Amino acid sequence: MRKSFKFHNFLNTIDKYAKKQKNKIADEIKEIEERELKKAEADIIDEVNDMIYKELANVKNKILIEVSHKEIEERKKISLMRREMMKEILDECRKKINDFTFSDEYPEALKCYAENISKVLKGRDVELFVKKDDLKYTDIIKNAFSGNCSIKPSDDILIGGIMGYSIESGIIADETLDIKLRDQENLIEEKFGTLLV
Repeated sequence: MRKSFKFHNFLNTIDKYAKKQKNKIADEIKEIEERELKKAEADIIDEVNDMIYKELANVKNKILIEVSHKEIEERKKISLMRREMMKEILDECRKKINDFTFSDEYPEALKCYAENISKVLKGRDVELFVKKDDLKYTDIIKNAFSGNCSIKPSDDILIGGIMGYSIESGIIADETLDIKLRDQENLIEEKFGTLLV
């Protein structure tokens, strides 16, 4: 019986040890499972956060692109409105300048233009050009020009004024209203052109 008692104790000891090992292994497995579960949860949370961040970035980019397109469209509309306004203003200026050529002050202006040209062109071969309708002011222009000149009509002068040319020196002096208006148009375009875009 003694053998059986020893054997029984041996089996109990082995059984206790096996249960202890089993519990230890079960605890380790549970700990590994919890650790792996936490790691998997953290990985999933990281992936979800990355997906959310990427989606937010995509939405933000789409909104920025849409806003940029709308801003460009509005700038184009404003630019067209400004150009229309400038065209109307310049057309009105052209009309007023043209009306000026039919006023009582216009012959006096032609006299000043002739005097200015005579300061630049001093040769004997000076040709002065005016629009056809202004040939009626030939005497006023010749009297104001200090020097010898001939006056000819020019189809290039549409509004009025005088353009002088010295054949000898090759110099042109332009006192036409056409060029003065064009200079103002260019100045406006140069000064405000960047704002029109």
